[in-house]
Amino acid sequence: MTRYLLIPLLFLTLLCSSCGCSQPEISLYDLFDQVDSSPPVFLSATMLNQNTAMLSFNESIDKNSVSLWCEHNSVASFTVMDKTLTLSLAQSLSLATSLALEGRVEDKRGNSVQFCIELWAKNNTPATTLINEFTTKGSETNPDRVELVVTSRGNLAGLTLYAGVADDWTDRFVFPDRWVERGTYIVVSFSKGEQNAAWYTSEQQAGLSSNNGCLSLAMSPEWTSPVLDAVVWGNMSTSTFEGFGSASLLAQVNSLFQSGHWNSNESKKAVDSNATTATRSFCRDRLIDTNSCDDWYVCATKGATFGSLNATDRYIP
Repeated sequence: MTRYLLIPLLFLTLLCSSCGCSQPEISLYDLFDQVDSSPPVFLSATMLNQNTAMLSFNESIDKNSVSLWCEHNSVASFTVMDKTLTLSLAQSLSLATSLALEGRVEDKRGNSVQFCIELWAKNNTPATTLINEFTTKGSETNPDRVELVVTSRGNLAGLTLYAGVADDWTDRFVFPDRWVERGTYIVVSFSKGEQNAAWYTSEQQAGLSSNNGCLSLAMSPEWTSPVLDAVVWGNMSTSTFEGFGSASLLAQVNSLFQSGHWNSNESKKAVDSNATTATRSFCRDRLIDTNSCDDWYVCATKGATFGSLNATDRYIP
């Protein structure tokens, strides 16, 4: 009986040995290397109204893994749909205010990511505005200022004026909850000095870049917020960083050019800053908006008119 059992066992052993010689080895390392071990990537957060936010990730999220926390408020409920997490706050945010939200989520394989973001209340009736006048070589009596003009009525809440762009700025101002009518002029001071009571003041009061720089106006402080307007200026003589003077400004201008909010990424196509002073301001020409240097001129000496219609007299060297 033993002899009959040994024969098939011997045959099976030889068969396995033969197969092993002709087949590649199974690699456990390669097998496990195919398993997703990367955490989800947080992509963006957008407020849909004053108490609902939508968070986006680069892969599907496990609903049971979601943990959310915020101070002075709470998350009343949330839903997960594939790569999107939508949450409702227990208390609505007031316009022009923000809330810090912390959270943790996992993908379908248990890889987790923690995040801390700032949510800004959604302004559903924003005013339409343009950058209309500005100076960059301010003095104690005439500080650096930027004027906006309202082209269609609405609320200013959350509109954000940057010295730079949303993801790279040196100063900014986030507008408060204020309803404005068409034709209203709004002034923001960007440096210390004599201030008009009607002006707003920027966060840092550090002044604008005198010779080479840019301004941008966004719908809200959220870093993915749409840009509404922008302007780039330069002295036409700087030789470093393609004529912009810094890697930061070069990147800012490229960002505005790629998004279609400035028509060139060449320094020679910036608005010429050489003729400007504390009282000779950059002025937009009759609200023309082609996202180019052709929209701008420099007013005559002492011709700056912050808070009212731009002066028509132009500086002649």
